[in-house]
Amino acid sequence: MQKIPRIRNRYRVRRLWMSSATVLLGVMAGYFVGRVSIVNSEKSSLGELAGRALDRDEELAAEVDQVLNQAQTSRFTPCSEQDINLLRRLTFSARFLKDVGRIQGNLLVCSATIGRLAAPRPVQEPGITLRTGQSVYPSYPLALPAGAHAEIIAKGNSDVVLSPDIFSEFPQEPIHYAVGIPEWQTTNRPAIARGAGGVLEGSGAQTVGLTGLAGTTFLPAPVLKTDQAVRVAGTLYRGRCSTRYAVCAAASVTMAEVWSQHRLLLLAYTLTGAIAGVSCAAGILLIGNNRRSHTNQLRRAILMGQLSVVYQPLVDMTSQCIVGAEALARWTDEDGESVRPETIIALAEAEGFVSEITRFVLTRALEEIRPILEERPDFRLNINLAPSDLADPRLLLLLDEHLNGGAVTAANITFELPERATSVRDVAVASIRRLRQRGHAIFIDDFGTGYSNLAYLTELNVDGIKINRSFIAMIGTESVTASIVPQILAVARALNLRVVVQGIEREDQARYFAADAAMILGQGWFFGLPVPAQGLAYLCAEKSE
Repeated sequence: MQKIPRIRNRYRVRRLWMSSATVLLGVMAGYFVGRVSIVNSEKSSLGELAGRALDRDEELAAEVDQVLNQAQTSRFTPCSEQDINLLRRLTFSARFLKDVGRIQGNLLVCSATIGRLAAPRPVQEPGITLRTGQSVYPSYPLALPAGAHAEIIAKGNSDVVLSPDIFSEFPQEPIHYAVGIPEWQTTNRPAIARGAGGVLEGSGAQTVGLTGLAGTTFLPAPVLKTDQAVRVAGTLYRGRCSTRYAVCAAASVTMAEVWSQHRLLLLAYTLTGAIAGVSCAAGILLIGNNRRSHTNQLRRAILMGQLSVVYQPLVDMTSQCIVGAEALARWTDEDGESVRPETIIALAEAEGFVSEITRFVLTRALEEIRPILEERPDFRLNINLAPSDLADPRLLLLLDEHLNGGAVTAANITFELPERATSVRDVAVASIRRLRQRGHAIFIDDFGTGYSNLAYLTELNVDGIKINRSFIAMIGTESVTASIVPQILAVARALNLRVVVQGIEREDQARYFAADAAMILGQGWFFGLPVPAQGLAYLCAEKSE
């Protein structure tokens, strides 16, 4: 009788041992799969960042070449009135440049933003000379604004000032990046590293220099010689070099940062054990399903009218009265989480139903603030359009339905187009013409950050522009970005365009635009946060008292 408990105990011990061995093997397998998966993911992220950075620098290099060539082939007398006008046209047409100037006898004589200098400024020795003949001046002191510095590239009798914000939207950590000119493309020792988001220090005797705004970046030689990820001395690198221009990009992350950032993920892989591979596949599917689920939630919210609309006031800078409002979509998902507006639009654009959101916002806004529009004939409701809305015939049918024979007219509705919506020129010009013929005003949103330039604005024939909030944030500082605001206002004044200044959050920013108040409307937290329709009606009544 005593053998049965002994057998049971031995069987229990054996099961415990086999279970422990299985768990241990699973932990080892999960740990190994987790490390491989995380490293591969980091390699992919490095490649993506290096590719994006290289694409941006190639765009910059192409624009610099084009502007310098056009400036040097000018038929006008250098620094004459006609020549300075040419420089200004080149500046306003550029996406990444803040100024174009003339150099005579090693002296800066004039530029697009300053005009002819009263006293020409001596030009220092360049930090880098390229094999193409271009000279690069890192962190060069500017004449305007005083105390500001920027990178300047010169060739022949012309130079250009690069914007400091070219790489502003790129991440700074934990992945570091550098974009610039490899040392084999220079004729002298490199001194800069344009757009560096961190120092990429190489180790070992064989290194290669990459030059840009942040100084010389020394990388292990294989990084810029291969299109694969390279791991050297505890750091993972990925390099990319252009086949068209003398520029390269590199991204790196230390393995210590990788494991620090992903320690919980590695633990999760370890705990899933022997089924880590299955779990990984399930996780990938789950991510896709979650995204699809969020998409379905958003579709249901639109269908069931569960999105909401808030209104941010537009204020006349002279009277300080509310003369209009921008309608903005808001959404709380089925888990009770508030979803960021840019996420809503990005998700809807990716899945191809952003026009449904546009039509929802237009319909809901006209229902909610119709009393304000009927009471105030000059009140304007600003509606944001996505690029796909320009070719959507349902938008025009919806406008006919709401405006036909009513007190609310087409003049009450202004449409705001993002600059990227104007990249397809023929579609943009035709759509803008059609909407304006119906009586709607058209504004270019976030002007100064995308495709629109002086010549393009004239062709688009819009009614106004909205200055991007990034320019306004620099008001009162010595940033080069702040100096572009007067140029944008000058363009608007020359083309007889109305201006909306968004992102006004401080009193000094509001005072800055007081001199041009007749042509400017203000928008931002200083005048009022986005509020529901009842709140907008209250604000309008309060401001009119």
